[in-house]
Amino acid sequence: MYRPAQVFASFTQNEVKTKLKDNTEIEESKEMSSRHREIHVSATGELSVPPDRCKVLIVVANIKETPQEAKNSVSRRVDYILQSLQNHQVKEGDVKLDKTLQREDLLYSMTAEVTVLFVDFVKCQTVCNFLVEKLDESVKVMQPEFYHSSHRVESLRRQSCLTAVKNARAKAEEIARVLHQSLGKALSVKEESCNEWDGPGHTSPDQDRPVTFQQRIALATVTVNVNVIVTFELKLKDKGKQAR
Repeated sequence: MYRPAQVFASFTQNEVKTKLKDNTEIEESKEMSSRHREIHVSATGELSVPPDRCKVLIVVANIKETPQEAKNSVSRRVDYILQSLQNHQVKEGDVKLDKTLQREDLLYSMTAEVTVLFVDFVKCQTVCNFLVEKLDESVKVMQPEFYHSSHRVESLRRQSCLTAVKNARAKAEEIARVLHQSLGKALSVKEESCNEWDGPGHTSPDQDRPVTFQQRIALATVTVNVNVIVTFELKLKDKGKQAR
């Protein structure tokens, strides 16, 4: 996304032209004059990062005449799911199991929810496809939910701000060269805005079509846009260097 730079520069009206006998006084006068030479540059830093986590909910449900029959029916399928996860090298700590038994008129409903955390999205697809293929309609494998770990988003915010500051310095250096001056130290940095959003920001998936695996990743991608204004010191180039 292109954003034009906003540049402000100020110079002293009276240059130091008087030749002083004391060299120290000359240097001090130049230093006082340089304090009024500043350049203000506005720049943007924008970075995006895809999700690094996803979780999948697997629901197993059945209704039987007795509570034991309902529990046995669901337990067999849950055991198969847990064994399949183990065979695919899914860590035990990344699996959570919840069971609920309810009465429905004269019948008993047993529901088990298996929540699985993945950091490997290819493995996530492999496991989900396998379970859908091997298990019956009593087992529902939900679509994966993608998200970011907390430190990942915080790192993205910092990197976007640093990128904006680097862009500001690069622009200021180019302008200083055009003005035949050299860029000094940064005098101030102000963060004007910080915007954050999920997804591509300009398109949305077709509501009439199912969202694909890759589209879900794109929709969960986080973008951070930071705008800063940085003030730099401008210095007169040494006459000897200019002559070269």
